[in-house]
Amino acid sequence: MLDEFPVELKLELLKSHLHLAFVNKEWYRLSNRFYRDHCLKLKPEAYWNRIQNGICRYIESLDNERGAARRINAREDVDDEDERSYIPFMSDSWQIIYSVLFRNPRFFAMDCASREINLSHDVVTEYYCPMELESGRKYPCNLWCKKVTRGGFFGAIRVAIYAQPDGSEPLLVRDLPSMLDDWCESPGTYCLYGGHFELPESAASLQVVHMGISITNATSVVLEAVDTTPFQSTKSWLLFSTREMEIFNQTEKLLSAERMHWDEKFVKTEDAEPAKEIGFDFVYRFPKDLGSHHNLKSVWFPRLRDCDVVHD
Repeated sequence: MLDEFPVELKLELLKSHLHLAFVNKEWYRLSNRFYRDHCLKLKPEAYWNRIQNGICRYIESLDNERGAARRINAREDVDDEDERSYIPFMSDSWQIIYSVLFRNPRFFAMDCASREINLSHDVVTEYYCPMELESGRKYPCNLWCKKVTRGGFFGAIRVAIYAQPDGSEPLLVRDLPSMLDDWCESPGTYCLYGGHFELPESAASLQVVHMGISITNATSVVLEAVDTTPFQSTKSWLLFSTREMEIFNQTEKLLSAERMHWDEKFVKTEDAEPAKEIGFDFVYRFPKDLGSHHNLKSVWFPRLRDCDVVHD
């Protein structure tokens, strides 16, 4: 019955029923087309031409795990019109592209500077990152930090996100709990919950917001990324961690820099292969959630769950 509907109606159904992508191969390909059409509305052709190589490099890095799904949308399965512009590892993966660029992006490339406050001699390290996100959406702000040594301290952390580059129109201003060091003794990678912020509706589909993070008197702790993935959306958590130091896909880091016009040479990538399967330990806000099963095993792959789009 569903397969007899015209293509235009099927695409409309996918807007509110994304699970239809798993009915059969035809619907899976239509889902790819649905995300492609939305991405092309968000950004002009010149944008996609500029970051094409970075996208393909990232998608190809996922092929060991998702190659079979990607090949459903491969060249032999598209019509003649699409075949002329078919780009492997891009034309077949638009849901992933939408997720990592707009729905749940991570921002790895950040401007950083340290300064000493004269009277107190406190050292403040300030990070700045412009974030391009979809209008009319609510996003979490999660901070990924590395703690290099056991004796290091997180210091005092303030998160501030503004709609304007001059610091006006605040969307989020929040000081993180002062007892972080009590929960973060061991070296490793930590994700700290920084709050939520919401972008107002706008005539423009995308907005650039301006994020600043200040960390006072931190030792052996560096901020690696800002993440808009909604981890544990049904539970209130403060942080989670792993002893692993390298957990992110290196090609995702480079794509993050490329999309925001950062020079890739300023993105720190490691020679060691990142860990794909990881054990994370969560610290929850409420005792009732202690010991909860969090079902988070990796941040190496894109999050495709709840990857809905803003309807026109």
